[in-house]
Amino acid sequence: MTVCKNIKKLIFKINKAKTNHNSIGFIPTMGALHKGHLSLIQKARKENDVVVVSIFVNPKQFNNPEDLKRYPRTIERDVDLIRDIADIIFIPDTEEIYPKGFGANIHISPLADVGEGKYRPGHFDGMATVVLKLFHITQPTRAYFGKKDYQQYLIVKQMVRDLHLPIKIVGGETMREESGLAMSSRNVRLSHSDKEKALIIYQTLQQGKEIIQQGEQNAQNVIKKMTDITEREEGITIEYIEIRNMSDFLETDEITEDVVILIAAQIGEVRLIDNIEVHLS
Repeated sequence: MTVCKNIKKLIFKINKAKTNHNSIGFIPTMGALHKGHLSLIQKARKENDVVVVSIFVNPKQFNNPEDLKRYPRTIERDVDLIRDIADIIFIPDTEEIYPKGFGANIHISPLADVGEGKYRPGHFDGMATVVLKLFHITQPTRAYFGKKDYQQYLIVKQMVRDLHLPIKIVGGETMREESGLAMSSRNVRLSHSDKEKALIIYQTLQQGKEIIQQGEQNAQNVIKKMTDITEREEGITIEYIEIRNMSDFLETDEITEDVVILIAAQIGEVRLIDNIEVHLS
């Protein structure tokens, strides 16, 4: 296992691996690793000769400076956690990724303008910009993204398709705690009581899925019933509940095909997102 902190060293390692025609699996992360990250890294380990993991808290995808300041940073723990399954760990500082004069900005339209993009302006631009730069540096055969950040996963897929990047994007299913709470690096900031409150998120998603599978086709009716459920729990503020077609990620009024239900919620100072796929057949 090699730890790289600068781009030149990482490129040297990548080029050396490429000379042996090795396939490269890449997992970009912001650290504070959990079992969801580990499942992606382990999947990459099975499918590639070389596994590269980046740990970089990307300031360009935070529209809230306080959220960036409070984001958990556990570098030593993260390295210990993955040293036996990753070949290269890339841990750059901000100046390494964004040197003086850096001016690039990637915008993937229309996906970056709706859903999370509407509530977090610039978030997906910052994400896409750093991911594209990391793709150019690591030259992966496959790159792995968790589908808990469902919209992010779709945006990266579109970016790869639009720019004809020779990379296969692999999605990983959402990993959950036994309670059903979606695993997230932000969960470490939740108190025990806040974690109890957060359970309503997944419970509400499950109820929404069940309502649709029972035959309800009016999306607003489903959202209304889901909202009624969340309002029973004090201390949680629902930012949005959306139902979007899986085929094109457009919001729908009438549910006639497979959809994904998405929720964003605020519990104290922690903002959580989650989703559930609903297949009609």
